[in-house]
Amino acid sequence: MLHSTASAQEHNSSNTAASSDYAQESAIVPPSTFSANLPLRQSRLPFAGVQPKIHDVTEKYTRACNALEVGQLVKDEYFTLFESIGAIEIMDTKMDSGFLEPGETLEDDYDTLAPLLPEELIGIMDQLLCYEMAWHTGYPLSQTLFTSVYIDKLLWPETKVLEQAQFYRGDIPDDERPGPLLEVLRAYCLAVIKGCDFVIAKITGRDYFEEEDFCTHTYNRILFISTPMDVFLREMDAAIETVEDPDLDINDALRKAIASRLELRKYFLRALDIELPLDQISYSWPPILEGISTLKTTHQLGQVVPGAFSSKMQRRLASTVPPRPIVELEFKDALEGLDQLATDCSEATRFIALGQDPLEYQSFLWFFASRSPAPLAYARSYLSTLLFHPDVIQTSLSPPLADAKTLVFPASTVLDPMNWTLSPPRNAALPKPPRVQFALLTDEFVERAGTPYMDLWVALGQNKCRLRRMLTHVITGWDILQADTSLIDTDILRAAEELGVAEQVMDFSLSTWVYHKKLWMIEKVVLLGFEQDIYLPDELGGMYLFVSLIATRRKELLNRVEAHYLAQGQRLLKARKLGEVQQIDDAEPYLDSLIAEAEGVASLGLALARFYIILLYLGLLSIPKRPFSTEALRYELRMKPFLSLQPPEAPPFGDFKTHTQPYGEYTAPNASFLSDAKDTDSELWVEVDGHIKAAKVAFAEMKKMGTKAARAEGVKNAWGKDVQSALASCIALGVAVAGVKEAVSKKDVAAGESLGIRVELPEAGTGKRYAEGWVVAKILKE
Repeated sequence: MLHSTASAQEHNSSNTAASSDYAQESAIVPPSTFSANLPLRQSRLPFAGVQPKIHDVTEKYTRACNALEVGQLVKDEYFTLFESIGAIEIMDTKMDSGFLEPGETLEDDYDTLAPLLPEELIGIMDQLLCYEMAWHTGYPLSQTLFTSVYIDKLLWPETKVLEQAQFYRGDIPDDERPGPLLEVLRAYCLAVIKGCDFVIAKITGRDYFEEEDFCTHTYNRILFISTPMDVFLREMDAAIETVEDPDLDINDALRKAIASRLELRKYFLRALDIELPLDQISYSWPPILEGISTLKTTHQLGQVVPGAFSSKMQRRLASTVPPRPIVELEFKDALEGLDQLATDCSEATRFIALGQDPLEYQSFLWFFASRSPAPLAYARSYLSTLLFHPDVIQTSLSPPLADAKTLVFPASTVLDPMNWTLSPPRNAALPKPPRVQFALLTDEFVERAGTPYMDLWVALGQNKCRLRRMLTHVITGWDILQADTSLIDTDILRAAEELGVAEQVMDFSLSTWVYHKKLWMIEKVVLLGFEQDIYLPDELGGMYLFVSLIATRRKELLNRVEAHYLAQGQRLLKARKLGEVQQIDDAEPYLDSLIAEAEGVASLGLALARFYIILLYLGLLSIPKRPFSTEALRYELRMKPFLSLQPPEAPPFGDFKTHTQPYGEYTAPNASFLSDAKDTDSELWVEVDGHIKAAKVAFAEMKKMGTKAARAEGVKNAWGKDVQSALASCIALGVAVAGVKEAVSKKDVAAGESLGIRVELPEAGTGKRYAEGWVVAKILKE
């Protein structure tokens, strides 16, 4: 390492000469001018005539570096963060937007008026589609579509009239005007830009997270917001006519390839239209799915035009971020993304055909969020727009009240429409009739439950990772709602006693419905944690035990509702009120389906918990060392979202540890474990097999009752696949349990003999699980 310096004497003499020169200048230059010309920093360039001296500082530098400990930081207190960032930015190609390589120009020199070959036109169209789909996956426009020189010419400078949006500005000679293929490309680019405008409008109109789900920044570019849709359709029609004109000298294969891309872009633009009527949206996406195959077979006809896209375009955008690399997406991946987008949106259009039932809506939202691969941000916003469209949900009852009526208020006097026809007494001091109280209390419940219910629907419209996080906050809102509805239930029961129909109203009806919904959400939160591989292997047993506990509570709650159904049905049958008896009979299949589901989840969860606890005791699952934490603190961390709920849902840590470690510490179990493990007829194994059998029976019964009972007719295929996956998980667990039992019974574990088996936990998203929420270990021979 070399360091250039000059001798102190030479510097002193030079500085003296410079000082005398300054003194002479200051005598004749006005003070204001002199102060303005003062140097801000002393120049490091050597003075004229001074020869630099070279000193080798490599040894000193190496010795200084070796004197530092690993991780030790040497910092000058006067070297601030601002200066360090400035030092990184200047002359750094990744940080300095003004830095140019030798021979590089600031502006791009690509000629947008140069004639295009048909192959080049196809190549540019396909590349634009790649960048568009990369934008849909979350990358910003600055790294995708806005790197197009053609799109930049159309958008900047901004034009007030669409006809002025050309690949040039001002007047140009006739012989330089764009040819027919450039006019076709212009129409295609205009449709792409307007499609981006529609996408941004749709996504920003719903709940989304900027830069996590999608990037809506347009960098001060106006995407023809005020230009109506029909103008772009006319441009596309004119472009199609130009391509199909027989006078255009072009190969027929290339002509068809270009025309198919224009047709697909036209259909895509229509499907993205935010003002498309509801009766037309279901027909807008199938043509796109049909046109994808044509693009796939004709892509090889295109020719890449690298100069048509440049990262230099980012320098023209209103962005504080330095230029970043262009996002390159393979054409095959782009077509897969377009196919996924069109398929998901086509599936979302089925939402408007669902029956006016909030439970059907909830099932549709849940299984839409569970689609694999996960729907893109636009598809989720597309469904949310339909969900909250004023012409879609038109029920006489509010969604939360209709939901509650299905479970706890079938054939109930509380929701008799006659209650709302009565008027309260004019004198506020007089007591209100019981039926008027029913109406007022029901309206109060609807008002209180509206926001938490909508929050649940909004959460179901997010991706799976955020759905899990948002549900923890939604649960807190429902916990507060449960406390509020308990007060309303007390007043309802008092009014029912006054009317003489107290036996017809279940105790704490509304609170039961809210509590059931809250338990269902807790169950889903924990199962989503398994789907996303949040829990470590040694935590699987405890978390499945918690799932089983929650599902058991939900089943007990539903059993209480079932008991009320039976008693109420017998009373109505004795009173010969056959119409109301039929209402209860109609509500029973949904209740039975819920009970079967809760029983299946509770039994399978408990079987998995017991199985993983046994694996921990056998040493088949590794337990990581955690020197900086305790079991109690880790338990508190896992249960943090549920610790504040009332009634308490998470058991005390002492009880949890007792049930997850029944034979003592995993590393040193008591002697009874080995005897129980070797005996295949012991209660230890009988209990696991019994729970697996109970889970299979419950899921089979649920499958037999079908989607109509489960209120999931709108997602019949997805629901059936989900139940079948749960059944397959039960079977796989039975096989795994049998493998462990056989290995343990044949080996002497007490003597330290190896079992000869190993455990493989299938990872999420790899397709190795029958159901993503049910992690069933595979037992393999070593």
